[in-house]
Amino acid sequence: MKLIILVVAAATLLTGCLKTRTDVRENEQRQVMQQQVVTLQKTNADASGRVADLEEQMRELNGRVDVVENKLGSSHSGVENALRNSQQQNQDLNGKVAIMQEALTTMEKQIYALNAEVNALRAEKAAVQAEKSAKQAKRDAFEAAQEFFGKKDWKQSILNFQKYRDENPKGPKFADATYKIGVSFQELGMKDEAKTFYDEVVSKFPKSEEARRAKIRLKGLKK
Repeated sequence: MKLIILVVAAATLLTGCLKTRTDVRENEQRQVMQQQVVTLQKTNADASGRVADLEEQMRELNGRVDVVENKLGSSHSGVENALRNSQQQNQDLNGKVAIMQEALTTMEKQIYALNAEVNALRAEKAAVQAEKSAKQAKRDAFEAAQEFFGKKDWKQSILNFQKYRDENPKGPKFADATYKIGVSFQELGMKDEAKTFYDEVVSKFPKSEEARRAKIRLKGLKK
């Protein structure tokens, strides 16, 4: 009987111990699970907060993107307008350049024509001046000879009358110059030379007044 009581008591104690240990384990597990739940809740709350922050940042970024896109759209439109204006200005400038080039070409042609006309006028003026100078030289030679002849400077008279003859082989005063060369030689006592020029006057201009006077001079040389 005592043995049975002891067994029952031991069983009761063991049962109590087992229940206590089981309860302890369950409590521990429950606490761990509660702690994990709390941790998960905190983590979830943190994640939710982060998600909210990210969503807010995304909204801000979307807003910025919209602003940038609007600016880009405006800038693109402005660039297109500027490009069109630049192209139009280039076309206008090209047109003006073409007009200026055409005007320059016309001016160059006019300048070339004017230069040709000026050169022609200069050549004509030079020719007239040369002719005038030649006539002046011819007249001066005869007038100088006449002056020397009047002063009885027979040598200079001969030289200048001969110059006139050389420059004017068909001049209107050729006979007079030839006759006076003969006179100048005669005055210098060079009768043969004088006779040569008198004979030339008589031969070339037989009906002239100079030929008549030359004949008289020739008769005087024979005496």
